Amino acid sequence: MNSPIEQRLREALEEAGAALDPHTLRPLRTPERRRVRVDLRLVGVAAAAVAIAGAATAVALGTGGDEHVAAVEPAQSEAAEMVVFLCTKSAKRPPCRGQEATPAQVEAIETALRRLPQVNELSFEDQAAAYERFKKSFAGDTAMLGAVKAEDLPAAYRLKIKKGGDRKQVEDAVISLAGLAGIVNHASPEVTRQPTAEETRWQITAFLCQRGSRESACGSGPAKAVTAAQRQAIERLIRRMPQVAEYVYESKEAAYAKFKKTFADDAALRRHTAVEDMPESFRIALKDERKGAEVIEKLERQPGVAEVVYQRCVAERRALYVDFGLELPAGRVCS
Repeated sequence: MNSPIEQRLREALEEAGAALDPHTLRPLRTPERRRVRVDLRLVGVAAAAVAIAGAATAVALGTGGDEHVAAVEPAQSEAAEMVVFLCTKSAKRPPCRGQEATPAQVEAIETALRRLPQVNELSFEDQAAAYERFKKSFAGDTAMLGAVKAEDLPAAYRLKIKKGGDRKQVEDAVISLAGLAGIVNHASPEVTRQPTAEETRWQITAFLCQRGSRESACGSGPAKAVTAAQRQAIERLIRRMPQVAEYVYESKEAAYAKFKKTFADDAALRRHTAVEDMPESFRIALKDERKGAEVIEKLERQPGVAEVVYQRCVAERRALYVDFGLELPAGRVCS
């Protein structure tokens, strides 16, 4: 998506001094189906930027505004690790762009990590070891095992941080090095927080077309925002679906109110975001979560629908990144 909100968020990132590329970040935590420890390279306002742009809006703006994270207990913080994932050929997005980390790049990353005074322990996990761990984690899940190959899994450096060590300084010291795919801080609040009841209530979010977005489903030209007639037709469709237990419509104004409450401490982000940036949406609770694909298929064909997000799918993809550094298309992970 390349809409007015994205431009405002880029400006907010620059103003806040965030040294992250919004294209390489991932969304916030979503409801879990299996063991899911969630989140990725989310730091300060950059976390908010990703939460608002694209499909991630389903999480940040669809949780009733109660998603302020719980404080991390000191014992948890000190025990948690940081993981530095290396580039693989299967990592198509920036910064890797399908280029595997070279031996020289790997050596440079390790040298930089060993020089950091915050690092107490450093270990290396190669692709073979990562794949063995992956197979144990998903034993019995034939679909997942069939979707991922050994070469998809990145090698990684796993770090234990000294008591009181600044994890942000660790990230800043290596994040721009060539051959590095991403960093996960397992002590960050975004990773350790638990989903709220509101987050687990809605399994599907249908975002409606808005001016300035580039989703192919919305067509082109100035009249591609959802019309009143289209919105009514979408609601009738949802109401008649036997798979739907309940649903709610969220206007731009309601979404913006949640946004301001959720990100009350991010002045730069709020200053660069307006009501018109917020997408309208329908949020859906299913009678049987296994029937989600049927609902999504119907909604995706409906005029005025920009994107449909299945929270279970997002959570599974999130877990794959946090635990294994994998960034796979939804089609390879979700069914």
